[in-house]
Amino acid sequence: MSYSYAFPGPDTTRFDRAIRGRPFDLEDFLGKTVTKDAEPLPGSVPAWVLSGEVKPDTFYYGIGESIESAGAADDHARLRFAQYVEVSVQSIASQQIAENKDRLEENYNYESLVSTNMNLRSVRITDRYLADDSTFYSLIKYGKSEYHGLVTQEIKVSLEADIRKQELTHQAAEALSADSLRHKLMMDSLALGRKQAVIDSLDHILKMEEARQRQEQERIDLIKNQHAAFLKITPRYQLIDVPSAATANSWIYLSGRWNPDTEDIRQLKVGGAVSLVSVEANIWATESYLDQGDLSVKLQVLPQRGELYPLSLALGWVGYLDAFSEGNQVNLRQGSSYNNLWELLNDEVTDPYSQGSSFFATSTIGIPQYNNHFSVYIDKRKISLASIWYPFPRSMGDAISMLNQLDYISARNYRNRFDDPLQWQIGLRLIAISNRFATMISYEDHEVWMLNFEFQY
Repeated sequence: MSYSYAFPGPDTTRFDRAIRGRPFDLEDFLGKTVTKDAEPLPGSVPAWVLSGEVKPDTFYYGIGESIESAGAADDHARLRFAQYVEVSVQSIASQQIAENKDRLEENYNYESLVSTNMNLRSVRITDRYLADDSTFYSLIKYGKSEYHGLVTQEIKVSLEADIRKQELTHQAAEALSADSLRHKLMMDSLALGRKQAVIDSLDHILKMEEARQRQEQERIDLIKNQHAAFLKITPRYQLIDVPSAATANSWIYLSGRWNPDTEDIRQLKVGGAVSLVSVEANIWATESYLDQGDLSVKLQVLPQRGELYPLSLALGWVGYLDAFSEGNQVNLRQGSSYNNLWELLNDEVTDPYSQGSSFFATSTIGIPQYNNHFSVYIDKRKISLASIWYPFPRSMGDAISMLNQLDYISARNYRNRFDDPLQWQIGLRLIAISNRFATMISYEDHEVWMLNFEFQY
């Protein structure tokens, strides 16, 4: 005769670690005892089957049932038993971990313990029953004190195993760390040796550079001492017939170029300078007949710089009249021509055929070893290379200087009567009163000697 009895109890759903949140598998934790399906037991129905519980409360128990087999009922009983004792197991484990915390790693916890081989494989089925309706029942029952002792022993064994494993891991890590440290020390020593070699090499290079700099400074000092007089000279603002990169030392300056053989006037110039800016106006003549003119503005963008090789640079703009009409080619030797000179110039400016303009650049550098200033002048009409040589810089400074100027002239109106694109001009400049009066004798146009007078105020 079979009995059916509904009794309250824990959820018999198969334990799921993801739902319950436990970090271990209860089946692995408790172990599993392989048993054969139980035969029906004679006699009356046990009380634990009828009531679904075990009295008194000094026991831990788990009751399982299955219509499939006794093994399935056993598994169900183990699951229910594990659910029953879970809190107690965790409490005992936490207590043992706390007692051994000095021997464990700081991050060791309950999850670390139960994830090891702490399996209570001695947990066994206490009783079984087969009902008349072929339902299998299994019972696991342990006294609480007995079970606490069993769990404590198992936990101690697992903790000792974990502690030993940690010690071995630490020893291996320390050995590896020691090897790594020795290797690091060896590599650091090699690196230090290489760094020291680099430092020694850099030190050698530094000493060589210091020696080179001392030699260079000694060479500079020697040149400065030997050519101190030349280094004090400031080049003139004018070469032979083109400007240099220098500016005049006075506010107003005048000059004229005159042929002493024929008494013809070649050039008249008036200019003014303020700081680094100068403005010049020129009129040019052939056999005293006015045929060209220009107006220029120059800015010295780089005043003379450099203790050994003084360099200066100027940029500017020039507007020019490169061919006067025959009606306006007046004779500059006639005094009456100066009265209507402005009208003539204005008339030529209104003629677009005769006028032009260009930006220009000029630069000057001093070479003390040769007592020379070298200059270059460039605009769209011509390119000029010039040198100014001072034969007696120590005794006379720039009072006497020799000029050489080589021109490449692209504008035909500025060539000589032989139509030479290359033209070489020379001159001898004499400065009677510094920054006041100078004169120059020059050979120009490959055929004439000119006398130039310069006045500064």
